[in-house]
Amino acid sequence: MINQANRIVLTQNEVWDNNLPNFAEEGLATGVPSGSGILAIGIDHSVIDNNTVKGNDFLGIALASSLVLGQLAGLPEELFSDIEPYPDYVRIVKNNVTENGLNPPDLPFPGVDLLWDGSGLENCWEKNRFESSAPLHLPDCN
Repeated sequence: MINQANRIVLTQNEVWDNNLPNFAEEGLATGVPSGSGILAIGIDHSVIDNNTVKGNDFLGIALASSLVLGQLAGLPEELFSDIEPYPDYVRIVKNNVTENGLNPPDLPFPGVDLLWDGSGLENCWEKNRFESSAPLHLPDCN
């Protein structure tokens, strides 16, 4: 199996009011919900650090499996059989993530500042400023 994305560093960005409709015409990108700030989908050994994410209708920062986005895009799970879809060893630290999730779409996930689908290994959150998360308690970094 191949890894989709590895060793990404996303730092010192400002992501706000990303609430326009999704304009993707086909593929995995069609599953990205409007109102999404930063989506970390299926990445490994990566860091999301010192970003400001504010005013996105659905979520601020999300960490999830590629399978979740594939489901939202209506793609069959078989399309993901040759990749390792789970996020592993991702550190989400020192981000300012507020006022997100106040007008979420009708999806099986809540509107929040920080969202994790629970997949992957050794993912952690530390020193983030946020008002809401799902799950309520996110794993700390060691």
